[in-house]
Amino acid sequence: MAMSSAKSLVSASIWGIVSKIISSAAKFITIPMLVAYYGKADYGLIALAFSLNAYLRLMDMGLNIGAIRFFSNWLANGQTEKIKSISQSSIVFYGVIGIINAILFVIMANNTEFFFNLKESQIEVYQVMLYILAASAIFSWTSNVVSQILSAYGQVGWLNKVTIISSVFDFVCAFLAIKLNLSLSYYFFFYTISTLIIIPLNILKLRKYLKDVLSYLLPIWNGKAFREILSYSLTLFVMGIFQFSADNLRPLLIGKLSSDGISALTDYRVIQTISSIVMMFGAVFTQVLLPHMSKLNPQNDKLKIEELVYNSTKYISIFISFMVFILIANAQTLLILYMGKDYIQLTVWLVIWLLTLLGMHSSPVSSLILSSGKTKPVAIMAAISCIISLSIVAFLAPKFSVGAAVIGYLIYNIMQNCFNYFYYVPYVLKLNGRKIFWKSFAPTVMIGLFSCGVVSIFNYLVHFKNSFSTFFIDSIIFTIVFILSIFLLIKKEEIIELKKIVFK
Repeated sequence: MAMSSAKSLVSASIWGIVSKIISSAAKFITIPMLVAYYGKADYGLIALAFSLNAYLRLMDMGLNIGAIRFFSNWLANGQTEKIKSISQSSIVFYGVIGIINAILFVIMANNTEFFFNLKESQIEVYQVMLYILAASAIFSWTSNVVSQILSAYGQVGWLNKVTIISSVFDFVCAFLAIKLNLSLSYYFFFYTISTLIIIPLNILKLRKYLKDVLSYLLPIWNGKAFREILSYSLTLFVMGIFQFSADNLRPLLIGKLSSDGISALTDYRVIQTISSIVMMFGAVFTQVLLPHMSKLNPQNDKLKIEELVYNSTKYISIFISFMVFILIANAQTLLILYMGKDYIQLTVWLVIWLLTLLGMHSSPVSSLILSSGKTKPVAIMAAISCIISLSIVAFLAPKFSVGAAVIGYLIYNIMQNCFNYFYYVPYVLKLNGRKIFWKSFAPTVMIGLFSCGVVSIFNYLVHFKNSFSTFFIDSIIFTIVFILSIFLLIKKEEIIELKKIVFK
C-alpha cells in the first residue's frame, strides 16, 4: 500500500473513530441533562422528531453511496466534467426531496392531533419543531452533494473533524438552554443550527479543490447522465430497505409476540445500547474505504486491490476484535454497573450479540462490493437473509423473548458473511476468500478468545466486591494480554510502517 494512500486511510479512520466517540459522549452527557430539565414526557418530543427525520432519510434511495462511488471513479480518470454534471443534477434531486420532506413536515404539523398522540400542552411545541425541520430540510439534503465530492477527494478525515464541531456545538446548546432557561422549541432550533453549521465549512474546504465550486452546486438537471448513477443507487436502496428491516423490525416482533410483552423491549434496548459502542464504528470504515476502492477499481490493478483488502481487513479485525472481546470479558460487570443485578440474565444474549458484531471486519470487502457496481446478487441475498431471520425471530419470540431478536440478528449476519466468503469474494470479486478469513481475520479472533480466557481465569482466582474495581482490573489485564499477543501477529516491518503513517 502506498504511503500517501495508507496515511489517508489511517488519518480518516482515526478521525472517524474520534468523531464517533465525541458524538456519543455528547449524547451520553446531554440526554440526562435535558431529560432532567424538560421532563421525560416533553423530551420525548425531541426523540419523536429525530425518529421521524431519520426514517425520512430513506428517501436518499442509496444515492449517497452511489455518488461517492462514481465521483471517486471519475476523479481517478480525470473526468471532472462528469462530476460537475452529476453534482448539479444531484442538487436538483436532493432539492426536490427536501421540498417533499418540508411539505410532509408542514402537513404533519398542521394535523398533529391526527398523526400523534400528544397532550394538549405538547401540540404547539411539537408543531414548532416540525416547522423547524421543514425550514431546514432543503439545506440539509442538498448539503449531501458537498460531502460526496469531498469524500471523492479523500477528505473523509475533514468530514469527521467538522462532525466533531457539530457535536461540541450541540453540547453547548444543551448547556446554554438549561442555564438560560430556554424553552424546548428554542433548544430544538439551536440544535438544528448545530447540524447545519458545518455546511459553509465544507464548502470552504471544497474551494481548495474546485475554484468554481458554486457552479458545481447550481441546480441544473441532466437526466441522461443522472440515470447512470440512479440505476446503481436504486439497487443499494433495495438492499438498504432489507438491512433496515432486518434491524428495526426485530424489536417490533418481540414486543408483539414475546411472552414478556413490551417489557422485553427494555431488555432489548439495554443490550443494544452496550453493543452500539462497537456498532457505531462500522460505518466509519466503509465511509473511509469506499472512495479508495472506487479509485482502484477502474485501474483493474488486482495486486493493489488485494493488498488493500487483506491489510485493511487485518487492521480492522484487530480493532473490532479488541472492542468486541473487551466488552465480552466485562459483559456481566457492565450489566450490573449499567442497570443493576436484576439484568444479569441478559449476559448470554449480550455476549452473542457482541460476537455477531465481529462480522464488521468485512468492511473492506463491503466497500469493494459497493465500488464494483455488482450489487444485485448482494441485494437478493439481503432480501433472503432478512425474510429468514425475521421468521426465526417471530418463531422463537414466545419462548426466548429478547433472545429471539439476538438469534435472528446472528442468523442474518452469518448468512451474509457466508455468502460473501463462499460465493461473492471468490467467484465475483476473484479474491482469495480463504486468505482473507484465515490470515486477516481468524488470528485476531483467537487472540481475543485467549485474552478473555485469561481474564476468566483471573476472576476465578481473585474476587473484588466493587464492580468498578472488577471492570477496571479486568480491562487492564485484557488489554495487556491482547496487545502483547497482537505483536506476535504483526511483523516488525509492519509496526515500523504503521508508526511512520500515524505520526506523519
